[in-house]
Amino acid sequence: MEMHIAGRLVAAMLMFGVGACSADEPDSGRGLEASIRVNPEATAKDVGLPTYPGSALYKEPGESSSGGNVGLSTPLFGLKVAAVKLESADKPEQIARFYRKALSKYGDVLDCSHGAADSTKTASSDGLKCDPADSNGHSFVYKVGTEKNQRVVAIKPHGKGARFDLVHVNVRD
Repeated sequence: MEMHIAGRLVAAMLMFGVGACSADEPDSGRGLEASIRVNPEATAKDVGLPTYPGSALYKEPGESSSGGNVGLSTPLFGLKVAAVKLESADKPEQIARFYRKALSKYGDVLDCSHGAADSTKTASSDGLKCDPADSNGHSFVYKVGTEKNQRVVAIKPHGKGARFDLVHVNVRD
């Protein structure tokens, strides 16, 4: 999962949220109140995961940030997206073992890696699904949670080490 995908999701939700902010409540005639929080940086802690030992924040050439933390809250719905890009000199397999274990505290980890041993498992008991686009050049892609509250770790080789994305998406109705 590339960070630009999370960015598009946030942009779409913010556009919807701006429309919701201008709507009137039918009973009182008062406008709905909304709050938007945008932080151009995020950490693994914001995603609810530990930082891989020895890893460092990673920025694509030309980017000013290694992630972001965006929240939108209205009386009707809420959205939180926290995402961070990291890199390490360690091999993708080592990082994958670390994050698979870290994700397991949130439930059964769904392996959406291309060619994964359990790639026939396409959905978790909580409705979270693998999508063919999940691997998108990543050697390992793990998901945990539900469609509305999920954490994703995507890891790919980078030089002699690895580059990886940590994402948490939480949608409240």
